[in-house]
Amino acid sequence: MKRTLRSTLWLAIPALLTACATPPPAPVSYPAPAAPPVSPRPPTAVPAPLPAPVPPPPAVDNSANERALATGIGAYDRGDYGLATRLLTPLVNDGTLDAEQQLRALKTLAFSQCSTNATTLCRQTFERAFRADPRFELAAAERGHPIWGPQFERARKAVVGK
Repeated sequence: MKRTLRSTLWLAIPALLTACATPPPAPVSYPAPAAPPVSPRPPTAVPAPLPAPVPPPPAVDNSANERALATGIGAYDRGDYGLATRLLTPLVNDGTLDAEQQLRALKTLAFSQCSTNATTLCRQTFERAFRADPRFELAAAERGHPIWGPQFERARKAVVGK
């Protein structure tokens, strides 16, 4: 009897253990997510190609221009009007000076030309200055000069009309 009880117990133990065990959860099926509504896409415009970049203007070395201008003005200040004319003439013609430098160079060139009795060239240089800037002006002391004062006024009347 002991043997049958033992063999019965051995058979009952697994059944008892499985009866106490929690059953596995039942598979849950969730509803599938709804697809978003499809709206027609507007046709995409192809962007126009960008224009080719404009290259920057060539760099102007203002320090070199300023040194050349200072050299020409220095020659004028020392009374070497011929040298000042030779230094300033190519400088005003090469197009590398900025507007302010150009006017200083033209004024000093005109003064040098008038100082060497080249009054026609002096007046023409003043005319160039007026064409570059119609508001070009001399200081009061410079306007009263007996040689270039009248040439300055003639140039103003010829270009600006005042």
